[in-house]
This record gives sequence, C-alpha cells and structure tokens, in this order.
Amino acid sequence: MKRIALVIILFLFALPLFADHLKGGWIFYEYLGAGSTANTSKYKITVKQYMRCDASDGQLDPDVFLGIFNGASNALIEVETVPLSKTDFEQKSDFACIQNPPVVCYRVDEYVTTMDLPDNTGGYILSVQRCCRIDGIINIVNSGSVGLTYTNKIPGIINGRPYRNNSSPQFAQKDTVLVCHNAFFTFDFSAIDPDKDSLSYSFVDGFLGGNGSMQGARPNPPTIPLPPYNPNALLPYSAGYSGASPLGPGIQINAATGIISGVVPDAIGTYAIAVVVNEYRGGVLIGSTRKEIHIDVGDCELAEAHLKPKYISCNGYSLTFQNETSLQAGSIYDWNFGDSKSGINNSSSLSNPTHIYSDTGTYIVKLKITSSQGCKDSTTTLAYVYPYFSPGFTTQGQCKNIAIQFSDTTKTTYGSVNSWSWNFGDPATDADTSHKKNPQYTFSAAGNYDVIFSVTNDKGCDSAITKTIVITDKPNFAVTNDTLICSVDTLQLIGVGTGSVFWTPAYNINNQSSPSPLVSPDVPTKYYVTLTDAFGCKASDSVFVDVKQFVTLDAGRDTGICQGDAIQLNPVSDALNYQWSPAGSLDNSTIKNPLATPLATTKFYLTGNIGKCKQTDSVTIKVTPYPAALNIPDTAICAGESIQFHQSGGSSYTWSPPFFLDDPNIPDPLATPGTSVRYIVAISDTLGCPKPVYDTIIVQVQKVIADAGPRDTSIVVNQPLQLNATGGQVYLWTPAMGLNDPAINDPVAIISDNIDYVVEVSTSAGCSATDTISVKVYKILPGIYVPNAFTPNGDGKNDVFRPIPIGLKQINYFKVFDRWGVLVYASNKNISMQSIGWDGRYKGKPVDPAVFVWIAEGVDYLDIKLTRKGTVTLIR
Repeated sequence: MKRIALVIILFLFALPLFADHLKGGWIFYEYLGAGSTANTSKYKITVKQYMRCDASDGQLDPDVFLGIFNGASNALIEVETVPLSKTDFEQKSDFACIQNPPVVCYRVDEYVTTMDLPDNTGGYILSVQRCCRIDGIINIVNSGSVGLTYTNKIPGIINGRPYRNNSSPQFAQKDTVLVCHNAFFTFDFSAIDPDKDSLSYSFVDGFLGGNGSMQGARPNPPTIPLPPYNPNALLPYSAGYSGASPLGPGIQINAATGIISGVVPDAIGTYAIAVVVNEYRGGVLIGSTRKEIHIDVGDCELAEAHLKPKYISCNGYSLTFQNETSLQAGSIYDWNFGDSKSGINNSSSLSNPTHIYSDTGTYIVKLKITSSQGCKDSTTTLAYVYPYFSPGFTTQGQCKNIAIQFSDTTKTTYGSVNSWSWNFGDPATDADTSHKKNPQYTFSAAGNYDVIFSVTNDKGCDSAITKTIVITDKPNFAVTNDTLICSVDTLQLIGVGTGSVFWTPAYNINNQSSPSPLVSPDVPTKYYVTLTDAFGCKASDSVFVDVKQFVTLDAGRDTGICQGDAIQLNPVSDALNYQWSPAGSLDNSTIKNPLATPLATTKFYLTGNIGKCKQTDSVTIKVTPYPAALNIPDTAICAGESIQFHQSGGSSYTWSPPFFLDDPNIPDPLATPGTSVRYIVAISDTLGCPKPVYDTIIVQVQKVIADAGPRDTSIVVNQPLQLNATGGQVYLWTPAMGLNDPAINDPVAIISDNIDYVVEVSTSAGCSATDTISVKVYKILPGIYVPNAFTPNGDGKNDVFRPIPIGLKQINYFKVFDRWGVLVYASNKNISMQSIGWDGRYKGKPVDPAVFVWIAEGVDYLDIKLTRKGTVTLIR
C-alpha cells in the first residue's frame, strides 16, 4: 500500500476568554489523482494539532497514529505513524473596548504523509484518537475521563457510481473571536470544498476516544471503539445540553453558511461542540466531515450594540427591543424607532424599551450605545408591524389507515399566507411532515397525536399552533344495548354515529338502512349493524333482542327488620320496568332493588313488565322494636369483693369479656374481678328484630397498698421520730402511745422503749390495708457507728463496709480514701441508708488489703449534723 498525506487539527486544551476555529481538530483529505499503480488513487490528508503556547512537553505529540479502516466492513487495515512536519505560532491581544481582555497565544503543529489506496467499493474510514479532554467542561459529564475521536470517510461507490475522486471540505482558518457570557457573538465555522460540492452544516454529537488507562494517551491502533462511532461512542452530555444543542437553545448554526451565532450561556467555562458538514454532489450525499472544538465563555464584557435581525408584531402595535449584549451600569442607549408619526422615537435611558407604533408598516430601528468606558457602537434592524395574524386548521376523518384531510384556516389581516409547515407528530416515521396548504396524512396506528402547524405571511409574520387529534381504530358508533321484548311488542333499535348504516338480518325489520329501525321478532334474534363514514372508515356492532312470552317475577320472601333499620328489596325477575307500592318508605319506587325503611310492618306490591306483558307479586316486611336494655351505672369495688349485675328486656344475654363472671350467658351474673374491667352485654330477643342492643358497665377495682415506712427503724431514747405512711386517704395508727396524732399519715413519735406501730390505710370507697413498722430505741446518743475491719471475700459475712446510723434520719455522705488520698468510694447523694456501703472494689476491680480512711456525715431527727471519721482495715 502506498503512502497518503494527512493533516489533523487536534486541540485538547482550551484557551481562556475566547473561541476560534483552531480549538479542536478534524481529518480532511485531498484527491491528488490516480495512484502510482493501476486501480489506485492518491490522496493528501492533513493533520493539525492546536495547543496553547505554554503547553507542556507531555502535551506535545512528535507524531500521530492514523487508523485506516475498510469503509464497508469497518475492519482495521493498518495504522500509519505520521511525524510532525512544522510548527507555527500566533498571538493576539488587541481586543478594543473589552473589559478583562485576554491575551491569546497558540501553536499549530502540522503532520503530513502520502499514500496510494486501492480502489474499492466501500471506501475508507480515517481515524485519530486522543485522551483526554480537559476537566470541568460544562456540557460534558466527567469530561476529564473521556477522549476524542476525529474521523472522515473517503467515499467509494454510491448508487453504482464512483466518488473516490473527491476532496473533503477544509475548514477555513479565521481570526479569534471573543466570547463573553450573556453576550451575542458570531463564529465562522464555514469550510471550503476544492470540488465546489454543495455543503450543509449542523451540530452533532461528539465522539468518545481513548480513556488514558489501558490504551494510553494516544491509542495505537485507534480502535477505542471501532467504527462506526455513531451510536456506539457518543459523548455523555450534561442535563440541558445535547449534540444538537451543545450551547443551549440560545445558539444556532446556519445550515447554509456554517455561521454560529446567538447569545452565549451565562455559565462561565468551557463547552465542547461538534459540527458536521455534509457534502453533496448532484444531490447525492457523498461525504460528511466532522470537526470538534472547545469554546470558552469568559467573564468579560463587550461594548457592543446588537439587535435581532428583525422584530415582528403580528398581534398588536407594541414591540419591545433589547440590546442583546449586556453592558455595565452607566451605559447610555440612544434609540430611534423609525416611527415619525407617533412623535416618540427615542429613549436614551433604557436597554429594553417598548414602543407602540402608530400604524402598520415596516420600520428601520436604530440603536447607538456608549459604554461606561466611553466605547461606542451602533446597529440597525427592521420592525414589522402587521396585526392581526392567527393560525388555525381543521381536520376531517378519524380512523387509522384512512387519509385524514387537514385544512388551513389561518386568518391574516395584512398580506397573505405564503408558507405552511405541518408536523403530524407520528413517532412511527420521520416522513410525517408537509409544506402543502391542505395536505392529507394517513396514520398507521390509533392514538393521540400532537400536530404542529406553522405558517408565515408575506409581511414577515410567523406563528404556530398545536392541536391534539385523536385517531381511532373505527368511527364513534353507539348502539342500543342488548334487550328483551314481549312477543307481542315492537322495539326501536338506535345506532348513533356519523355515516351510513346497514342492519342484518332483514327478519321483521322495517328499514335496514335506517339508524333507528323498528323490529318485532317473535323469537330471540341478534341484529348486526355496520356504520361507514364519509371517508370509508367502518365500525360494526350488534344488538341481541331476547323475546319473552311472559314476565317472570318473584318479589322475595317475607322477612323482619328492627325498627328504624333499612332493608334492600331483592326480587327475582326478568322484567324491564318496575313499580313498587306503597312508595312512601322507598328511596325509589321505579327500580328493581329499592331501599325500604318502613316504620311499621308493611306489605309491598311489585308490578314488572316487558312491554305489554305484566306480572305482580308482594313481599311483607315485619318491623319489630329493638330489645330494651337497662342503663347500669359504672361502679367501684374493693379488691377481692364481688358485684352482681342485673339486666332484662331480652331472651338471650352475652357478657364480654367472660373473665371473673360466674356465668356470662345469664342476665344477672356475679362478677369478682381482680382488676378494673369494662363489661359489655349484648341483649337479643326472638320477636323479629334480628340485631342485639348493647349496654356497658365499667367496674373499677380499688387496691390499697399500705406502707408504714422502713420496716426497721432505730432511734435514741426521747428523740422525735417522724413517721410517714402512704397508700390511701384515711390513716389510723395503733397503738397511739407516743404519737402526737394517730389519725394522720405522718405523726411524730417520742418513745423510750422499743415498739411496733401498725397503720391502717383506707380509701374513700372504704377499701383498707395495714402495714407495720418496728422502732428500736437505743439509750445512747445519736451517732454514726462504723466497724474497723471488713472481709470482702464473697462469703456473705462482713463483705460490705458501711456505717450504722443510730438515731439519724439520713446520711448525707459516706466516703472512703486510700492512704494516698484517692477517693475509692463515695455514696450517691440520694441513696437510702440501707444501700450505703463499699464492696472493696475500685473502678470495678478488687483493691489489695490495706488500711483506708473514711468520713461520714449524717443528720439526726433534731436536724443536727453529725460528722465522723476513722480508719478501716480491708482483709482478704
């Protein structure tokens, strides 16, 4: 295989604050004629790589790896290593009237080789891949981990004709263009075709490439992945962006010129865009050349006057204008609306003024701006004022696979409608559009379709309307439900729809082509009907007419209800119409199953008919009052006591829960509950009311728990002792000896000998219980008595070191220290005196035998504090 020449432009690192055609790269080729051997063609292909002037050595490539693939099978043929041919530098810093202007410097590396390619049918795919893109590209997800693929295809034979003698378009090299956020810009992305073929431009999805892991920065061979790259290797775009809208909805590309223009996004940073230029020769698409670039949106401001190409008012006389490039505060705007008749032509203070024109017509609008830095600019545009313009359309037809007629009903006061654009919203095909005024379209499936109709007039107005049309499987057609008649009757059938109808069979029918014929069959007959609308769409249905010789009617069995209740009557009948009497207690006397609420026993009569055939029957509803129940009051008993209930008014009784009852199925059971219980009794009778009545009684069981205080208490002789009993409302202490008041819960006792006091605690309901407290009297002074040794060995004897309070009502604290002053035990502040004590452990571990120091403080019954200290020996 001979050598071919190739130049690829591959720009991997974005330049700040500006965008130009140099950022990115593409593959293009030039046809040089016949090759050096028979049946070969010679091509020149150029590789250019664009970098910032300060690019590091690791970013500069001494050569590139060009993959040559078969255009039909996508199989790799070979990889061509193309060395660096030359390097150029370009620098630009002259941006007049720009706040925060950048300094732009870039280098251009070119790579060249030549090659003869054997002529074939499928042509050849050219590919170069590189890793990786820069981090933080706004419209690409995880941009730093995805690479790039540049590709082009040399055509072979298309539709039986060879196109291999072709040169691909070459993107022109233009000067840099500054891109500031929220400002209008234009960027020339055009290409030149050496063969003078017709070119068309559009945004497309960018391609992935090497990922820099296993393949390295420059995949060799460039097969990550293999072609074709669409849809196997499309870039992952961020939310709100896509290949077709890489800069958001504010930026468009002109399909004919390749000019990119619009208001750039507000977000500052780098964006990736890809453009494809399709190459046509004689109406045949022979090639597609792709180029990817990075566009940087900078935090800069242009002093630029820019208006939309035209402003059109087709709904009134008011138009709002706005400078499309934002300026700093303090900028001056000078407007001329071109409307001399209104007397109001200028507004020097607003960036977005609204002007109401005095008449219809076309006006020249001028804007002059002076920025706060003194930079000036001006522009003009056209304003079209031609109200009123209202799009509309109608449809005829409704069925799938039948042509639907669309008719334009647009109204325009000025000028005439000159273009129509229909999008029928059919997802099953891309050929669902038309530019006819009144087109027809056939939908292949039933469903709802959003039809978009866009129109323009010769005054420049354009508008669109969207309607949802419903396409059905068949026309709307409603037919009489299946029914029945008496053998002597005549029935009218009804078919409601738009179109012609036909009924079959002809048996006893007066007009087969009528939408409402009369039929009088004497045997059960099924009639079929077909509706055909004006467009040939058909719908079919049927009506079964059952023929009866007489009416079957049974009003139901007699039954009973409770007074005030309702019952639904359920006759068995094949009648079509019903009449009940008397009607006073029925919710509807003309339906088959009315709801009856009689206050007294009533006999209801029912007449049912099928046409002229009738039948009558009756049913009796016996009404019985509910059983009467006694209203038993809630009560309270003492624990261990019993209570007997008394009920009447029924023939059967059921008490629940059945617990603590001697018999839950009698009217007067004896209850001995151990705790409070809510009893419910259900009372039924046999007089005709099938539902029971209920009564409820709550039995509160009062339990008294008497507490006289600590079981054993020690005091010293003639020292007052404060007793304190709990558990009830009434208290009585015995004996009364030494007590200041034996009938209160907290009397004071002054005694000289040991004594046992018994307290009886009672409630307001008369429930009572007793408790005893033993008081031991020491004939010594109050004090804190502490042993001098203890043995915490777990034998149950002398295991805990604790103080013995005599004549004290409380111990404030009890503390133990080792010989170095470390606190090894301290009683809790609110602990009871019986719980105080040290078990010979410190921080959960047993301490070694030693002598320890203790200190304790208590309060006697005269509120006198006593403090004692000493030593104790721990023995193990």
